[in-house]
Amino acid sequence: MSGDGESRGLPAGLRRAYVLALAPSAFLAPIPLYFTGGASLKAIAVYELGLAMLWARARAGRTVRMSNGFLNVAGLGYLILLGFEIAVLRHGLLLCVSHLLLFTALAKIASLRSAGEARTALLVLFLLSLAAASSSTHVSSLLYFAAMAVVGFRALARLAVLADFDAAPPERVLRSVPTTAVSAAGLAGAALLALPLFYGLPRLKGPYAVAPFRLGDNLSTALSSDRVDLEAFGAAKRSDRIVLRLTADRADWKRVVRLREASFTQYRDGEWTRRASPGRPTAWPDRPAAPGPRGEPVRIDLNLFAKGFLFLPYGVQTLRLEEGRSALTLSDGVVQASAGRRAVRYEAGLGPVAPARGPGESAIEPGIVPRPVREYADKLLGDERDPAAEWEKIRAHLAKNFVYTLEPPEPRGDPIVDFLTRHRAGHCEYFASATALMLAARGIRARLVTGSYGGEVGLFSSAIVVRGENLHAWVEADLDGSGFSVIDPTPPAGVPAAESRGSFWRQLASFGREVEFFYDRRILGFESLDQQQFFETARERVQGIAGAASSGWRDVVDAPAARIGAGGVIGLAAAAIVLRDLLRRRKRLGPATRAYVAARGLLARRVGFVSPATPPAEVARRLATLLPDGAEDAQAIVSAYTASAFGGRTVDRQTEEELRRRVRRLRKLA
Repeated sequence: MSGDGESRGLPAGLRRAYVLALAPSAFLAPIPLYFTGGASLKAIAVYELGLAMLWARARAGRTVRMSNGFLNVAGLGYLILLGFEIAVLRHGLLLCVSHLLLFTALAKIASLRSAGEARTALLVLFLLSLAAASSSTHVSSLLYFAAMAVVGFRALARLAVLADFDAAPPERVLRSVPTTAVSAAGLAGAALLALPLFYGLPRLKGPYAVAPFRLGDNLSTALSSDRVDLEAFGAAKRSDRIVLRLTADRADWKRVVRLREASFTQYRDGEWTRRASPGRPTAWPDRPAAPGPRGEPVRIDLNLFAKGFLFLPYGVQTLRLEEGRSALTLSDGVVQASAGRRAVRYEAGLGPVAPARGPGESAIEPGIVPRPVREYADKLLGDERDPAAEWEKIRAHLAKNFVYTLEPPEPRGDPIVDFLTRHRAGHCEYFASATALMLAARGIRARLVTGSYGGEVGLFSSAIVVRGENLHAWVEADLDGSGFSVIDPTPPAGVPAAESRGSFWRQLASFGREVEFFYDRRILGFESLDQQQFFETARERVQGIAGAASSGWRDVVDAPAARIGAGGVIGLAAAAIVLRDLLRRRKRLGPATRAYVAARGLLARRVGFVSPATPPAEVARRLATLLPDGAEDAQAIVSAYTASAFGGRTVDRQTEEELRRRVRRLRKLA
């Protein structure tokens, strides 16, 4: 190490200027790695502390200059550590590479000997920022990109100025470098380039391996639909994650405040599981969701969990999912969406106002009720045999003698037995589970139901946001022989508010969640099929503009020149450019893909919009239904497309010509 005087290589003052120019980028570059798990916390802490020491000494005019011998020893020691990490710890490629970059960046900044090494250090920081950015799929990464662009342009400009000096420049020289204008111009240029490139460049079928919607384990477990345990459900209710967003007519709000997801009939040691009754799943009819007698259909944007079970209000008569998705009603009354993206949009039409009744016929078998619960129910209810009166006794008993809490005491043995006989404290699932089991023990058909209750009004819209804290459990029981009625044994203090409007900061956080939801779906999830649909929509609009212009061309020619505005001329020119680009893009598509897109377009012409997410087999099936004589052609086109797009099979000239003939035959039939 050396102090204030000059040493071999850069003068101390010039080396100080280089360190101060590189420091902001160096501090910021690895920050996302902590949140994405791309580097260990200890490695980032050591790097930041070492960098802070170099920066503090540079600010004080006492720069650090490590000798070549010391660096060689440190580098050899780190190579041994890196080998141990790769061979023994097996942290994975990202962690090993990011740790290596952290070590290299710190070593380069601590051993600057020339202007070239300063530029090399900036390159290493750029690679480190790439590792940090590429490991993040969160919307906040956009802020990181902008911040790194600003400090990166600043560092690059100052390094360019310092390259012209042989000694330390005056402070005013670096302060006067116009980095603000350069940064603003760079960000504006990047935005102008990014948007057309984002929509224009070919994309993978699924560009990201990370699921769009990131969930905590407790929330996922609580909404797995096939299994739910008491502990996970309580933890999920403490989450602020958005489960769904709901829009409904105000007149229908009381009917949709309670949304049903799944029912459970098998209980053992604090864990509920589903058991569907015999019978085949039935598909919802493929028709629009009609408005209910009092308003518009209920519109829901749901983040799917595990099996893809839908949250639905009671009294649903019609259901319509977004194009390319379908729904099945299972034999226990649960509605399951078809596989696909983690987010699904659907509309539910409500029937006439009537008492809520749970669908399906499955119920708890009396034989599975634990003996202590059966004895407790017999002691509490005695000789009472009227189901409605028995339920009222259970409700009053729980409300008077039990306490609602999200943090119940640690159970000893079966949690529900412990809840009834010892600590008498729990959340909604404890109350609902105990009630369902006691009713079943008395021979009354009952089951546990999970879903949500209430929600929070959004910051900038009237949509209701349902979070983890709105998750709720209740009971469906047949008390009068007319079907499964909804009964809720949870004390009022434990039932979520039907409608709440949080504080400003909470609503602002809710808005941030909605932005993240949009970013996940429209940016990260904008895959090749979405991209193709974007260009198809653009092409249709261009064709519409061209058709309108063609039909009205005589009027345009006969009109005075003053009526032909500059905006119209520019619009036509832009339409021509877009059409040319679309035609060029079409030429880049393979012959099998072009034939499939044409077939899907013919289907859309007959039935309306067809989502790119629609499975190819479904396109062939629907074409065969509409055009029976073209069934063979449709199936051949789809088979060629799937073999080419997913199997990598090359289409020869003969097959290409055959596909063209099949498309022409389908067009004649359509």
